[in-house]
Amino acid sequence: METLAAASVIEQHGLPYFRELATFGALSDEVILYILNEGSITLYKQGEYLQRQGAANDFQVVLSGKIAYYKHFGGQDILTRHFTAGEQVGFDLMLGMIPHNGTDVAEVDCQILDIDCALFYRLHELFPADFGLLMINLTRELSREIALLEDVIGETYCRQLPEE
Repeated sequence: METLAAASVIEQHGLPYFRELATFGALSDEVILYILNEGSITLYKQGEYLQRQGAANDFQVVLSGKIAYYKHFGGQDILTRHFTAGEQVGFDLMLGMIPHNGTDVAEVDCQILDIDCALFYRLHELFPADFGLLMINLTRELSREIALLEDVIGETYCRQLPEE
């Protein structure tokens, strides 16, 4: 695990790369740069665990790489999904004030942006129009996650509607 300077990450990928990430979709360049500079960017090497424990007062955006998420359930850690570049991790927990309830592992080297509650609030205050777009992006992703969960539930139970 290594903290990275935002300037080096921006230089490595270029601003157009960040514009294409789902979480940052349609945000102004000014706001993308603000988030990258004000957030905390960490490089996790393959196999390293992300440091997400206790109260959820932040969320992460995968800038590059792939994260495996293992949900704690019934005394076991069960792989439930992967997060790739542009996807958020933990926004639902922060929004719902739910403690972290799983383990995240870097499947490959990953650059992860941490956005804490204070930065999230500052975005709301300083850039209200872009904040609205960010909320749409995050909500869209949550909606996709719900659809994915519905598919998993459907596949698990494979129940058909009763005939009329």
